[in-house]
Order: sequence, then C-alpha cells, then structure tokens
Amino acid sequence: MTAAPAFAASMPASEKGSNFSLGFLFLPKGKREALSAVYAYCRLVDDIVDDGSLSKEEAGAGLRFWREEIERLFKGAPTHAVSRRLLAPVREFGLAKEPFLEMIRGCAMDLDNKSYASFAELESYLRGVACSVGELAVAIFGCSHTREADLKEYARLFGYAFQMTNILRDVGADLEMGRVYLPEDDMKEAGYSREELLRREATPAFARLMEKEGERAAGFYRQARNLVDFRDRPALVPAEVMARIYEKILAAMSQDGYRVLFKRYRVSSPGKIACALDAWLYCHGIHL
Repeated sequence: MTAAPAFAASMPASEKGSNFSLGFLFLPKGKREALSAVYAYCRLVDDIVDDGSLSKEEAGAGLRFWREEIERLFKGAPTHAVSRRLLAPVREFGLAKEPFLEMIRGCAMDLDNKSYASFAELESYLRGVACSVGELAVAIFGCSHTREADLKEYARLFGYAFQMTNILRDVGADLEMGRVYLPEDDMKEAGYSREELLRREATPAFARLMEKEGERAAGFYRQARNLVDFRDRPALVPAEVMARIYEKILAAMSQDGYRVLFKRYRVSSPGKIACALDAWLYCHGIHL
C-alpha cells in the first residue's frame, strides 16, 4: 500500500468564505456534510498543483497518490482523513468513482499544459476540473423529475459556465503562473496575440476577445437552466446560488470593460446574500 506523501497529510483550507459556502446553508445536514467532504477533496487535489509549494515531480507524486487512494476508497479502505470523510457520502448517495478520477486528470493537465489551441481542446480541461465536481454535487442534491441524461448535461454546462467565469476573472493571476486558458484560435480571430497578452496590453482586440468568451459563459448558464424540470429546482438551490454569484462577477467584468489584467473581481457579502435570496425565490417559483 502506498503511503501518503507528507504534503497530502494536512486538511485543505476550509470552504468557509468561498462561493460554495453560502449554498451549503440551504442543504439538510447530511447533504451539507457530504458536499463539504467532496469540496475538501477537490480543494486538496487542486492545491497540490496550484499552491506553488511543490515541484512538478512532487505534484505528480501527489496526484498519483490520490489516484491510488480513490481506488482504496471505492474498495472501502481509505487511508487519508479527507477520503475517510468521503466514505459515507459515496455509500449513501451512490457517488461514482469516475468524477473523482476526472478531477485528478483535469488538475494534472495544469502540470503540462500552458495554453490551449482551441475551445474544443480546453473542454477536456473543463470536464476534468469543473464538470466532475458538478456530477458529484448533483448526485448529492438529488433530483426525481429530470432525466438522468439531462442532469448530466446540466452538470456539464454549469461546470463549463463556472470555470469559464473563473478563467476570465483570473487572466491576470494565471499569467503569473505562466498559464493561458484563453483559446488561441479565439485570440487570433479577435486580432489579439499571445505576446500582447503576456505584455498585459488591454487593447480593443483584447476587449473583443473577452466579450466573446463572456458571452460563451453566459450561454452555458442559460442552457443549463433550461434542462431542469421545474419540480427539481428546489433541490438545486445551492447550485443556483453559486450560479447567481458567478453571473454577477461575469456582469461586473463586462460592464467594467474586462479590466482583468490588473484587477480581481469579487462579490461583496451583501451582494452574495442578495444572490442567495434571488436563487431561492427562483427555485421555488416565486416572482416578486
């Protein structure tokens, strides 16, 4: 049995204060604890690659440990504190193994990929780091009226929407890590170059590029909502809360001309509470 590397021994940062946390409050205790355990796992795997304290070799070893640990989890013998937290949710909600492994695969792409030629190429990354989380969350939320295929597509589209919003918001921060997630063919179409991006040139071409990607993300939010039977919306309040917060970030970036090369966009605590209220009303069919 592979022993956990030293860097895998600590718990990840708490979900408190994240854009997920407000949505957690709308869940009953069992589902809240299950989603919290999934979130802890995703944060831990993501931090192996993203916190900057590990070499590429060390990060690769960490991800290999977690591939093996997920196999142990699904055999009922996890060895890590985070995976032990997952044991009950996996059994209670019938969580599948594939999304846990997909999360690892997506994070591993950050060890090698520094750019993406097209959106089709970027989709593989989105499926790994975002859609996998959505599939696990939807399984925990529980929906009785929406077709399984539509729920899977709902998780995929919301995953794309959330991650594309993150990508647009974090363009400047990602440059610091040598990463460019904006598809190269979209940059070319907008008349913007990678060299200009590396120089942080906020040209009209950059604005065109960002507006196109923002419209793409906004479309994913709309498409996802149209897949859900209205009777299942109350179960999906946490997802809708997060969607409202991320759409608010997307709108703020667009209205501000996408000044993301030098600015980080956030939603205030009162703004998040307003988003949560709007989400709850929408999901319960209440129109003020």
